[in-house]
Amino acid sequence: MTRRQSGMALAELLVASVIAALVMVSLSGVLQGVQQTEAHLSGRALLQRDARLALARMATMVEGSQRLLVPLETTSGPRDVLAVALPPGLDRDGNGFADADNDRNGSPDDDLPADETHDGAAGIKGVDDDGDGSIDNGGSTDNDEDGTVGEAPVPPKNGNDWIDPVVYRVSGGQLLERLPNLNPTSGADYAERVIAEKVVSLEVTRIATGNRRTREVLVVLTLGDPAGETASWARRLRLGVR
Repeated sequence: MTRRQSGMALAELLVASVIAALVMVSLSGVLQGVQQTEAHLSGRALLQRDARLALARMATMVEGSQRLLVPLETTSGPRDVLAVALPPGLDRDGNGFADADNDRNGSPDDDLPADETHDGAAGIKGVDDDGDGSIDNGGSTDNDEDGTVGEAPVPPKNGNDWIDPVVYRVSGGQLLERLPNLNPTSGADYAERVIAEKVVSLEVTRIATGNRRTREVLVVLTLGDPAGETASWARRLRLGVR
């Protein structure tokens, strides 16, 4: 091989190396983009799964319930909390009595005390029932925190039954579900558990149906991932259809 041929071969090798490097850089960028897109889609799919599971859980309780406690009928606009009475047909321990039948007479919520939730607090203990920014504001027989002391719809015989609230609220980016413990001693005997993470907001709007016997809510749950992407899922729920 002559010196000239050797020089040309070296130049061609350098050009080929540069082209190969450019191709590798390009492919690396494409691969990185694909990985980012895959991670984004995977993250969104997980958010969608979590939102649907949480909304399905809420639907089970809301559609099985007979009483919408929060938002109040007088509330205008969305609230960040949802509360219903424990479904009258729910028997978690399988003892033959509904969990809501606290006095075990076969009729849940039939003998309510003046403090309908029997928790020693205005409205639902730990909840801002009327949305005025104050929690448990008033006496224990002010069952909706509106400043008016109420009375049980039916005068109690002994007041040994009470409304057991099921509450959904957001705290620290988590959607919490509150349920009464099994065989509770009062309405303050409950536990909370997480049913969704990465929660940005919960909006619950009471829907005007034109029929006082029909209770419906629109629930909008918004979740977000660490990258700042957010997505919302909505579900309209009617009480007493299960």
